[in-house]
Amino acid sequence: MRYLISIVSALVLANTAMAQNINFPHDGLNRQYRIHIPDGLPDQAPLVLALHGYSGNNNDMMMNYGWVELADERGFVVAFPNGTQDQWNNRFWNVGYDFHQGSTVDDDGFLTALAVHLQGLHGLDPERTYVTGFSNGAEMCFQLACRESETFMAFAPIVGMMLDPLFNECDPAIKRPILSLNGTDDNITLFEGDMGNTGGWGPYHSIPDMMALWADILETPDMERTYLPDSNPNDGSIVRLDVYTSPNHDLELWYYLVEGGGHDWPGQWGNMDMDAAIEAWNFFDSRTGGCLGSDVNSDGLVDVTDILTIIGDWGNPYDVSDLLAALEQWGSSCPGACCLGNGSCVFVDSTECDDLGGSWNGPGSSCSVVDCPQLGACCWDDNTCQYLLSNICLENGGSFRGAGTNCLIVNCNDQAYNDECNDAWPVTDGLTSFQTYDATNSSDGFNDDQCGGTYLGQMYGDVWFSYVATCTGTLTVSTCNIVNFDTDLVVYQGGCGDLNQISCNGDGSGCADFTSYLEVSVVAGQDYLIRVGGWENGNVGNGSLSIECEQ
Repeated sequence: MRYLISIVSALVLANTAMAQNINFPHDGLNRQYRIHIPDGLPDQAPLVLALHGYSGNNNDMMMNYGWVELADERGFVVAFPNGTQDQWNNRFWNVGYDFHQGSTVDDDGFLTALAVHLQGLHGLDPERTYVTGFSNGAEMCFQLACRESETFMAFAPIVGMMLDPLFNECDPAIKRPILSLNGTDDNITLFEGDMGNTGGWGPYHSIPDMMALWADILETPDMERTYLPDSNPNDGSIVRLDVYTSPNHDLELWYYLVEGGGHDWPGQWGNMDMDAAIEAWNFFDSRTGGCLGSDVNSDGLVDVTDILTIIGDWGNPYDVSDLLAALEQWGSSCPGACCLGNGSCVFVDSTECDDLGGSWNGPGSSCSVVDCPQLGACCWDDNTCQYLLSNICLENGGSFRGAGTNCLIVNCNDQAYNDECNDAWPVTDGLTSFQTYDATNSSDGFNDDQCGGTYLGQMYGDVWFSYVATCTGTLTVSTCNIVNFDTDLVVYQGGCGDLNQISCNGDGSGCADFTSYLEVSVVAGQDYLIRVGGWENGNVGNGSLSIECEQ
């Protein structure tokens, strides 16, 4: 689990306003925050506070959880406060961990004061001020929901829990909607709880008990259960969504349960069927009249079909508040990610996407995660070349040579290209130099069940190698300390049409900069495929792949 990303990205976000830490004195301490303000925001824009996990920091939260890109697309301000440092110099939010019992840090007061300060300083909307967080930051969300609900309009804690004292004392002054997410296989925030305090954080109830508490607090007795599409069957998990409502008011509790999920931020690592930041923002936006809340059939338009659906399902789950909201939003179109023929993506409604000749991905979808086909050179079996979208090239049996390539610079006679499984480079024992700067994302499956407690990210910009085992014994495949980017490794048996994953590694033990190392049993003369990718968007680079086979 990556609590603290030690590599600070060398890329500067060009439109990040005031990305450096800003001092904010509070309660005798010099507190800090970073803030991202997209260009061209209207007055009274929304505000989101995004809280890092224990031993993390606000730079980690800003760079690695998708909030900056989403703020640019959807038009809101996002601030990243810093926790204070504890006795081990780890940053934390004071939620009452057993090992922080002597702490007097007033994080409730700091975050509330910061939100009010930013509302006044930047002209932001107090009625659209929200808070989300990861792990310890999620637990801070629950604490604010119990104690500071006058300031924050909705909460989205991701893989957090409530320590026993807060669980027993929670009494919000104003009840607010909550989105909460946890994984059944989380080895940090235990799904079954830890009332015996074996983990040392302090005793806490099970996640189902915590959700039952919030359903009782919010007075939302009615529950509707659905499963999100298993869009990435290789991540080893699926997502269940329980939505708790009431016929008497419009408060809601959304409970995402990642079955098979760990201590992860879905969409960045772990489960890839959803993106936690996008789900949280869509939840926030729909609380205050956003189009998504009234587009009940998810066709991108609030119209008569939505009204008929609400009437047809009256009382389960819809009521008069849903009808009034849909009437208020009547005729509104809900934007989403639109993939264009030039390989780019724009955030528009379905009608505009059709006018642009694009492919629309649905209301609330985001260009930050939609994998739009890219334009580039496509080589055919007869060594001719066409400039095509990657999906058209691959669906018709071509070899796509990378986004931004063209037929003037690509030599289709050159077989030394390994962007897809079908184009894997033959390699043998020793070192092989490679680079991933022009590589695209392959659609072939992978999961981290065999990763020895490490995790695979997105396999961004992956490249492929074919290997015939030179021994019956142990095959060592490594990028450990011999590449310049954060890598993931996967080894398969079989051919490209029938891949059988046999080993993987995210971060090798003792390997610097999140490079990778794995060992797997092989049989002499058998064919294997090796796949090297980056942890997340932008993780590309060059270096060497080391292969050794020992009996």
